[in-house]
Amino acid sequence: MTVDAQGENTSKATLFTEQQERAFLQETLRLARESIEKGSSPVGAIMVNAQGEIVGRGRNRTGEPFDEDEQHPGNASLAHAEMDLYYQLARLKDPETLTLYTSLEPCLMCGGASALLSVGRIVWATDDAWGGSGRLIAWDEHPAMQQTEVCPHPFADLESEGARLFAPEAKKAFPEEGWKLWQERYPDETNGL
Repeated sequence: MTVDAQGENTSKATLFTEQQERAFLQETLRLARESIEKGSSPVGAIMVNAQGEIVGRGRNRTGEPFDEDEQHPGNASLAHAEMDLYYQLARLKDPETLTLYTSLEPCLMCGGASALLSVGRIVWATDDAWGGSGRLIAWDEHPAMQQTEVCPHPFADLESEGARLFAPEAKKAFPEEGWKLWQERYPDETNGL
């Protein structure tokens, strides 16, 4: 969270109502399910402006061909949901007032890109026990990330839904150590996989 010397929140991004936050995160989970249907990893992301309008949607496209007409970076290691979103949005206007919502805690690349782009706030539905930025770098300790407010998993039911969606991918893609971390963090959601 971005705070001043008195400990006050200094983020310029709008804090939305609980109902709005839930709806935004549900949209990221819908996009994650769409990614599964298209053969990609289950992650979705949206960007919301200060007025509460969704200004862009992205989803993981690592298993899909590049779509030059729509500016989607498909079939590349960097075709993560957040990167798909940023490629579509191109240059961000007043990024410090924007909120990024994502179904899964951003990885180092996506978290770093968000901070370097000066996105005001990041909210995610599900922690990434292995590859999430927060496990690898303390969000509030990295100089580039200190101006970005981070808000992990505000809704337990959506966190669980996101974990269930991503758990098969975590088991398939992560090394044994990463999968163990997922099993420890999400025992119910990984049970039986």
